[in-house]
Amino acid sequence: MAFLEILEIKAEQLSSQKTAIGLAFLVLVWVLYRLKKNSKLPPGPTPWPIIGNLHQLGRLPHRNLYELSKKYGPVMFLRFGSLPCVVVSSSDMAKEFLKTHDLVFANRPCSAAGEHIAYNYKNLGMSSYGPYWRHMRKICVMELLSAKRIESFRFIREEEISLAVRSVWERSKQGTVAVNVSKTFLGITSAIIWRMLTGTRFSDEDVSGSGGELRAMVREVTSTIAAVNIGDFFPYIDWMDLQGIKKRMKKAHNFFDRIVERIIEDHVEQRRRAMDENREWTKDIVDVLLDVQESQSLEMEITRENIKAIIFDLFIGGMETMATTMEWAMTALFRHPRVAKKLQEEIDSIVGKDRMVTESDLPNMDYLQCVLKESLRLYLPGPLLLPHESRQACTVQGYVIPAKTKLFVNAWAIARDPTVWEDAEEFKPERFMGNKTFDYQGQEFDMLPFGAGRRRCPGGHMAMGQMSLVMAQLWHCFDWRVDGNPADLDMTEEFGATVPRKFNLFASPSLKLSPELLG
Repeated sequence: MAFLEILEIKAEQLSSQKTAIGLAFLVLVWVLYRLKKNSKLPPGPTPWPIIGNLHQLGRLPHRNLYELSKKYGPVMFLRFGSLPCVVVSSSDMAKEFLKTHDLVFANRPCSAAGEHIAYNYKNLGMSSYGPYWRHMRKICVMELLSAKRIESFRFIREEEISLAVRSVWERSKQGTVAVNVSKTFLGITSAIIWRMLTGTRFSDEDVSGSGGELRAMVREVTSTIAAVNIGDFFPYIDWMDLQGIKKRMKKAHNFFDRIVERIIEDHVEQRRRAMDENREWTKDIVDVLLDVQESQSLEMEITRENIKAIIFDLFIGGMETMATTMEWAMTALFRHPRVAKKLQEEIDSIVGKDRMVTESDLPNMDYLQCVLKESLRLYLPGPLLLPHESRQACTVQGYVIPAKTKLFVNAWAIARDPTVWEDAEEFKPERFMGNKTFDYQGQEFDMLPFGAGRRRCPGGHMAMGQMSLVMAQLWHCFDWRVDGNPADLDMTEEFGATVPRKFNLFASPSLKLSPELLG
């Protein structure tokens, strides 16, 4: 009998605890609802206790946030964990935040990626807005990404792309087997960027001692940067690294750092020898950065770590984004043979069949530019721009935005807005014909492939030139075919710092030109 009484008492206690927890939950939800209702915050879904709206991000956050915007509007307020966030999903509102109030939202939020991967916020992409960021951007724009500097690397781009075309033909066994187009683009971009950085041909064996290890590290970096790291949204438990993401970040960073340290040391030694022998040498980007470091006219000292952080931006950022963009563009062309045929006709009419494409041909290829623009519209490599952060409280379109609020711009949603784009889900490059105003400088808010405002990517012009040459060369040299119906190609995405295809793209090339032209 006593035992049954104890059980009854325990049951009553447990029931009371559940009731108390339930009441506390309801009170918390009610308080959050009233606070939001009575404030001038933008509308948005009611956050859950503790986790906020994190559960609504899903596997593909850009798509899920777009669906939420259909209910709550182009400016939404959410809480991701303990952090206040605003999500923008229209061109008009993006213009308000990234142009009208650009200075307020020029900051970057703290994150494990900025600390553990990007040299403790020393890279351009993740450093806070201020004198250091302005100085580093000036170096990138004036010294590394100027029109003159980009032109000086023209021979590298043309040579590496020609070598890649020959490799495609050889790997396809003269068109008898399909090649991995996804890996081809990753290989081309890594080869070009590596050679511009270091002055040497890219080799996995020379870099790391095992084939593919560096590219695997790049994928690890991009996947961990975009991962939902609990510590970023709950700073008080960040030290626990519950998911092991910080451990992965540190491992990838240390691997990259060892490679770059060796490259810089090799350059320092080569420069010393050249100076001792009083001879000139062809300078790559690492040389330019060392020249900048040695300059006496700088307003701010440039350290070895600063140089590494810039190299990180150029290699990691450029390699993955360009490869992903071309992968989707190629997929779109396979699925739309009419567009592919029209593109080839344009290229053939300008270049002919007796030579390869050169960069001097590209300004005449209007339809090629339309194809790339349309690919960037539908398949942005970064559908959610890197998050901004408000430096102070401000009012935007009547909404009060608190200080330290994360700003997410859903560029994917903006580029598919049916009120802006006719047949928004259709791949129609012709929509850009005759429109030469879109210059990738972030002034056209209807699509934002390289961002906008102070924090826009400064490498957009270089990226467009390189991607244009790769695509022109591949379609000038080859006809392409895929197994099965091209319209049935798997279009599944894989979310990360970029959003590539989940499954690699394979296709078989058929040579259009004389084999002798491939070398």
